[in-house]
Amino acid sequence: MKKQFWIMVKQFLLYLLLDQGVALPLMIPVVIYGVIKGYKGEVMQELLTTSSGALCVMILCSILTITVFLKKQYVKIRPGRIERSNFGKAAGYAMLIAWGWMFTEVALLQLIGINKIFPEEEEHFDTMVKMMNSPLGLIAGGILAPIVEEIVFRGVLVGGLLRMRQKPWVAIVVPALIFALFHGTFTQFVGTAIFGIICGWLYWRTKSLLPGIFIHITNNSTAFVSAAFSDDPNADLPTKICLLFLVIFPPLLVIGLRWYKGRAYEK
Repeated sequence: MKKQFWIMVKQFLLYLLLDQGVALPLMIPVVIYGVIKGYKGEVMQELLTTSSGALCVMILCSILTITVFLKKQYVKIRPGRIERSNFGKAAGYAMLIAWGWMFTEVALLQLIGINKIFPEEEEHFDTMVKMMNSPLGLIAGGILAPIVEEIVFRGVLVGGLLRMRQKPWVAIVVPALIFALFHGTFTQFVGTAIFGIICGWLYWRTKSLLPGIFIHITNNSTAFVSAAFSDDPNADLPTKICLLFLVIFPPLLVIGLRWYKGRAYEK
């Protein structure tokens, strides 16, 4: 058990090195460009997070992380218990889960007025919106980041804890909380933790990262596409729309989860 614990820690630290540590030297040309241009404060911050150069660095680091973890076989992206003939259904029900939780969370957060409770986090969401308006941002945050996060938080952490003979709820909840902390906002902490629990539960049920990857890409890509086609992505939805979301989308979440719970996917 102790050996497995240190293997898990080593792999998580490797993720931090590849996905974030490697980015530091690669960002030097972007920093130099900003200094030459005389950028300071928010302008420099925007350059380092949403510029084409910064997004290319994110893409390269994500590809490097995915390649190393798969080549070293720290994790495997395989069907697990999912019958190959059920891949289409598995992806479809995963999308229902993604949309079911995503729009339910949006509605609940807006009805609660979470942005008014943590107004200091508005700048973070402004940065995310600017990132979403770029095709490179869609690739980096909508496609590659979900794959990396499922490999690490579900494949490495949930998988590692399960191999350590931890109770399933411990193996699912603890990485979900770490996953939420890594997103760095109080505004979305609870929602992100629940999202992580859903993906962890699916990994435990199916022995496959594929459902979580389907859900994660659907969630992030939907957010990116919605922001790209919205005149004001930060605008609050009308209360009636939020209530309509709470009527439509929770049933989709339940339908998706019940399909996976019923093991209709299983070999």
